[in-house]
Amino acid sequence: MTAVEIFRQLRSAFAPKTLICGVLIGFGALCLLGRQAARENLHKHFIRFTQWTGPETKYYPTVNEMMAIVRAKIKPGQILVVVGGNSVLRGVGQPPERVWTKYLQENLGDGYCVVNFAFNGSGVTDGGAVAAEALRREFPRQIYMANAAPTQGSVPDGSVVYRFMFWDAYHKGLLVDDPARNAAIHESHKLPYYAEGMNELHAREWLDHWFYFQDFWNDITLVKFNTVWGFYVPGLTKFLQPRKRLPDPEPDFLAMPMSSRYVEANLEAEMLNVRGCSVYAYNKDAEGKWQPYTPVWDQFFAATKGLFPPELKQRTLILMSRNSPYYIRRLAPDEQERNDLAYLDAVKNWQKIGYASMDYGSDFTIDDYGDRTHLTWHGGVKLAKLVSVKVGAMSQELGYLDKR
Repeated sequence: MTAVEIFRQLRSAFAPKTLICGVLIGFGALCLLGRQAARENLHKHFIRFTQWTGPETKYYPTVNEMMAIVRAKIKPGQILVVVGGNSVLRGVGQPPERVWTKYLQENLGDGYCVVNFAFNGSGVTDGGAVAAEALRREFPRQIYMANAAPTQGSVPDGSVVYRFMFWDAYHKGLLVDDPARNAAIHESHKLPYYAEGMNELHAREWLDHWFYFQDFWNDITLVKFNTVWGFYVPGLTKFLQPRKRLPDPEPDFLAMPMSSRYVEANLEAEMLNVRGCSVYAYNKDAEGKWQPYTPVWDQFFAATKGLFPPELKQRTLILMSRNSPYYIRRLAPDEQERNDLAYLDAVKNWQKIGYASMDYGSDFTIDDYGDRTHLTWHGGVKLAKLVSVKVGAMSQELGYLDKR
């Protein structure tokens, strides 16, 4: 074959029509692979999302990915318990074999399936909330829980970092069309902070509901090879390895010295955080008694309006996470009284608007905490026991136990 003939064959192969057909066939194949990945459980032996499988390291779990995890874990007849919320419920400072949700599963027994979808820094309506709602018809006997601080509200479509999960599910038609929530979302997006980047987010998630490129990429980077380098990668030569090979990096708080858990240099800043849970929510009356400061609690009610559709409220549990007694004991007696009021009133107010709620930590010890807010696995054992009782009571009230 002469050089001229070779050139002619190459030119024929790269003719515009041939090239376009090849691109379209390749693109279609990738979309099919994405849809296939969306149906598979990519996280074998799932315990929780780790540093390597969260947005902090540029990994963005999809709603299909979370739904597949649940389908792989749950057994026929089990009540689904989805744990959302922030790093406290994710189990920061608790090694994977002793994360608190494992003890929750043990306490609840085989009649329940506990799945931990909490993320660092996420709120009440993030991550786990989206997955639970998307699975509401497939697994109607379910309880969702998240944690919050007193007077803390949320945004219906999630916090800025995790908002992609809500709109991922929305554009795939997996969520309840609730007018009250729609109105609350519309109001929140009038604020520049919440509206920023929304057009791009909508466009991305709308395209993804057709092409499933996010599930495809997650399958590649988790199972086959990582495509994103960052300062978080353990060694420059290892960044290409699949993320599933990277171990859960959570340390054991109880193996750390007390001086590392309660850093003296951070005491002043931490005390500001502790006081911030109640200092703005109460004023003293003429008799020196703490009274709720109405504007703050009115803001709370406004910030919790429309968070969940009515059909999901009754099966949602909001936990009030108290701070470590290491800091609480440093409050003046009247400040401690105000702090207790804030947590008790927050529980009552969540219940007032239709949610189950409870607080924990008032009788926990310093050793139950790894720092101001996060629990050691020992504290996680205590939390699991308390929450299992509440979940059992909710299951009874919701009629779940009658349907076994």
